[in-house]
Amino acid sequence: MSQTDKMREFILSYLETQPNQVNLATVRKLIGYGKNNDYSVPNILNELLVMDQKHEAILTAIFDVDFVDGVKLFNNQATRWLTPKGINYLQELKHGSASQPTIQLSTNNKNRAAQKYDGYLAQLISAKATMQTEADQVTLQEFSLDLRHLLTDNKKLECGALNKFSPFVQRNWQELSTPMTPIFMELSRRFLFDKNYDA
Repeated sequence: MSQTDKMREFILSYLETQPNQVNLATVRKLIGYGKNNDYSVPNILNELLVMDQKHEAILTAIFDVDFVDGVKLFNNQATRWLTPKGINYLQELKHGSASQPTIQLSTNNKNRAAQKYDGYLAQLISAKATMQTEADQVTLQEFSLDLRHLLTDNKKLECGALNKFSPFVQRNWQELSTPMTPIFMELSRRFLFDKNYDA
């Protein structure tokens, strides 16, 4: 998955969790959380502009981005951020098929694995209701996105790949330990037992 697709998945996943909040305050929060993931403000604003109703029609709102005067948002009285096309696009991003124009023979196995991981990640996301702050809820969402990429991108695991989430995981260990167990077992299996794994 490309960096742009990862950023789009982050943006759309966050906006999807903000119904009845189609306003600039939500965009400011998104930018704040995006900075935690090393996404620059111009990059986030550019992606919002490209995905808006006037361009790709992934978002219900229309953005007017001027890096001198700021951002104007036209929400057309929308009650949610994503259009039906946007919801489908987000699902494609989550399953890794958005930027793959050709069908490969191994796609069926990849989709099955992605669906299996979706179940694990859905259990993890269900812990969102127990989070004390909105910041922890968003961090859980970011954490699950990073875990999804580790599980489905078939990249080699790097030491400290999830290090930025260490304080969050320690603070919420009681709520997260049970749903994280199958995910960490899969990552451990790859790292410790897979002969094809290049560590």
